[in-house]
Amino acid sequence: MKNDLKRALSLLLALSMVLVFASCSDNTDPAATPNPGETATPNDPAAPADSGAPVGKNELIVALPGEPSTLDPYAHTLYYGFIPAPLIFDTLISKDENGEFQPELATEWSFTDDTTLVFKLREGVTFSNGNKFTAEDVKYTLQKAVESTFSGSLFDCIDLENTTITNDTEIVVKLKYAYAPLLDLLTSFRGGILDHISYEADPDAYGHSPIGTGPMKLINWVSGDRIELEANSNYWGEPLAYSKCVFRVIVESSSRTIELETGGVDIAVEVPFSDWSRVEDAPTLNLVSGQTNILASLVFNNSYDTFKDERVRKALAYGLDLNALVQTVWEGTADVADSYYARNLLGYKVEGPMGYDVEKAKTLLAEAGYPNGFDLTYTTYQTTLNQAFAEVLQSMWGQIGVNVKIDIVDLATFTSMNNNGELTAALLTPSVAIADPAAALLLWPVARTISLRHNDQHIQDLLDAGSSTYDTDERAAIYQELQDYLYEKTYTVPVAYTKFAFGIQDSVQGFTFDPSQVPDLTRVYFG
Repeated sequence: MKNDLKRALSLLLALSMVLVFASCSDNTDPAATPNPGETATPNDPAAPADSGAPVGKNELIVALPGEPSTLDPYAHTLYYGFIPAPLIFDTLISKDENGEFQPELATEWSFTDDTTLVFKLREGVTFSNGNKFTAEDVKYTLQKAVESTFSGSLFDCIDLENTTITNDTEIVVKLKYAYAPLLDLLTSFRGGILDHISYEADPDAYGHSPIGTGPMKLINWVSGDRIELEANSNYWGEPLAYSKCVFRVIVESSSRTIELETGGVDIAVEVPFSDWSRVEDAPTLNLVSGQTNILASLVFNNSYDTFKDERVRKALAYGLDLNALVQTVWEGTADVADSYYARNLLGYKVEGPMGYDVEKAKTLLAEAGYPNGFDLTYTTYQTTLNQAFAEVLQSMWGQIGVNVKIDIVDLATFTSMNNNGELTAALLTPSVAIADPAAALLLWPVARTISLRHNDQHIQDLLDAGSSTYDTDERAAIYQELQDYLYEKTYTVPVAYTKFAFGIQDSVQGFTFDPSQVPDLTRVYFG
């Protein structure tokens, strides 16, 4: 990700664009996924590229919409907490602009069988504090990834007990079962390699004093204000086009736009939709926007007797005018969802939407034993979007006889209720770590305790088959069968594919939109 060839390619690409739209270059390319037995080896680096930075401009300033609780990649789920990660942490492998896997901390890797992956590691690499990078750090990182409640479901395939270290520069990773998206996962912001010595010395402090092998290191964190990074003098690769990066915490969205307009920041994360045209029309600014991998879904708690009846679930789906709902709630920053994960992912298939039909909804409710409808408490936490969504539900479902009482709680209470399966229904928008159906469908495993609780083993069987099949065409067919089944059962209603935007100064080059909402800042330069 950080070698010279890529920087040169980024330069040529960036100079040809004024406004960069989502290229999906970092998304999963199933055809590029090595099958078991294939081996990847490094490419030769090209000559250094001239950054073209303006005189005196050696600092990248980024406005974040909130303060990360931690920079430990295995201890949170906030997307903006991952944005600094590629600057601090390296991964074993990375992807180039064409979605091809290439070396990073691992110089070679190969599947010797479906459940055995051997990595040969780069020699002479040290962490920013001078500690030597070895296979012990890789195994320790995998252990943290597996044990974390934030990442464990993604890394559940790792068989830690049988993963062995051959020597400092080789590790044999064993899997409990075949897992097709593993290489993609290891390239993601969830794959950053930790310094096990520093982590073990003070686990609680690591998130605010992270140590990695990446091109930058943290030097200052002023709570509520900024996080400052500078070039890592121990970095094994080519330095970035800037030697300092400051992440400013600017919670108020309009203030981020103003800071962008006045030159206070180079990049503003999460530009509010109301300011999109304002940024687009500014002569010295660019808007970089696109559709994310996130699907907003209305989830029914199928452990409740009312929702165990498929006719009730379908009645509620027919009772929603999704076109009007999405336009009202997201105000133009989302499209109506027509399946169970994003359109750019493997095996995507159009499934609906079901359509708006009040009379059909009433008929289904009557058939299910609710000719006069029923009462429903809908619990959510306070945001402008959540409030609007709840009010639209209340209005639309009222037309079919379902009386919705809106209950607003704090986020901690909502999270606890969801994890304990106590919500009757909920709007859930889980982040997607990698552009793969296995990650996009993380709401669905039977073992999940969130307020979905479908308890449908057929879904689990299809999930397992899809993630453990290495053949791309076979995987696509399995996931299409699963989407057919989910549409038929209507345990959830897919609602919206969300959009997202960054604002950047026109001097910022090499910046591209990523559907994960986590851009690769290592490719940015000034020109």
